[in-house]
This record gives sequence, structure tokens and C-alpha cells, in this order.
Amino acid sequence: MADTQGSAHTLGRWHVNGVDTIMSVEGNCTIAKVFHPERDAQLLAAAPELLDALEAAMPVLARFEGTVGKSSVMEIRDKARAAIEKAG
Repeated sequence: MADTQGSAHTLGRWHVNGVDTIMSVEGNCTIAKVFHPERDAQLLAAAPELLDALEAAMPVLARFEGTVGKSSVMEIRDKARAAIEKAG
């Protein structure tokens, strides 16, 4: 089982096992079963890497804080922050 101490989710990379099961790579435990594998499985398996990418992007986006004319960057930052918070 993957170490989840300090985290709201199973840490590490996830992958699609078969058609409808999301497994952790390191802990080899089931994360989820999906009902629409063609739409859900790949997205769910990518969730940890998507979260890592958003967290890595936050310091870059913060450089634009307070810069005039950068409202689209701030909107992206706000969406990324909301997604990170939703992920727990």
C-alpha cells in the first residue's frame, strides 16, 4: 500500500490496469473502478501527474502577481489553485 500520510490521496503514479481499474504503480493497490473506461480511466490514471504539474506551475504563475495586463495568467493561476485545493 502506498504511503498516504500527510496526503488526501494515494501517492505516486497511477495506471490503467485492464480496461476499468485504476491501480497505483508503487503500491499495486486499486484506486478506483470506472463505469465509462473510454472516458474516465486515462484521466483518473493521470491525476497524480496533473496535480504535480499544477503545483509546479504555481510559483511560475505567482511571478505575474500584481502585473498589469496579465489577467488571463491570473485566471489560469486561480483555476490551478482551485484544482489543487479540490484534490486535497
